[in-house]
Amino acid sequence: MDKSENWQYRGMIDREGTHSVRQVFYDEANTLISFSVDPLPAIGLSEEELINDLTMMIEALQQPFLLEGDFVPDDEEINFTFVREDEEKKYH
Repeated sequence: MDKSENWQYRGMIDREGTHSVRQVFYDEANTLISFSVDPLPAIGLSEEELINDLTMMIEALQQPFLLEGDFVPDDEEINFTFVREDEEKKYH
């Protein structure tokens, strides 16, 4: 993967130790700034789209897993805007 490209998906470990795939978002400097609250299902409008989606997820899981606590401090008020499927895209 080229430095100018970013992973659309990443593996994440939440505070309970659950592993999942999340969608991630970057700023103009290619710094990861936000992730989807809910784990992502693999979906597609065709077999090919589903296979492509699963392939991208599997490739993303080859990267180091992100830890939820790296983005949401335990001892501070959450100062973070998340993205849910039913909302517009929002960033930190």
